Amino acid sequence: MRLDPGEPEEEGVNLTPMIDMVFLLLIFFLAATTFAKEEEVQMALDLPKAASGARAERPRQIVVNIGRDGALTVDGRRVELESLRERLEAAAQGGREQEVVIRGDTQVHFGVVAKALDACRLARLNKVAIAARPEGEVRPR
Repeated sequence: MRLDPGEPEEEGVNLTPMIDMVFLLLIFFLAATTFAKEEEVQMALDLPKAASGARAERPRQIVVNIGRDGALTVDGRRVELESLRERLEAAAQGGREQEVVIRGDTQVHFGVVAKALDACRLARLNKVAIAARPEGEVRPR
């Protein structure tokens, strides 16, 4: 709407409100997004503490989670001990450099962890680690 008949009309579109909305949407999505952690945390396990514990950053790991009830999960799927061994043997076909990390809850019986370690040994995988939290790290809830 022109108020003064002698004033020329502006040509083009005012992009300021659109830019404001884009920045607001960007801030909203950044605030609402849950960022994935580097390590695999499919289960909320209470890992035991270790003075030498550190975060492992290896992309080719197979992570075996052992819950309080002794349930084994790999890649978010529950597996039985026999199928775990078969899966590890299949991974060993790619080479003996395959890494396996066993994450067991502090309340799990060691016998279940020993069976998972035995499955790694039967699959002839030598790079096996047991996950632990560093001494000063706070327990996940």
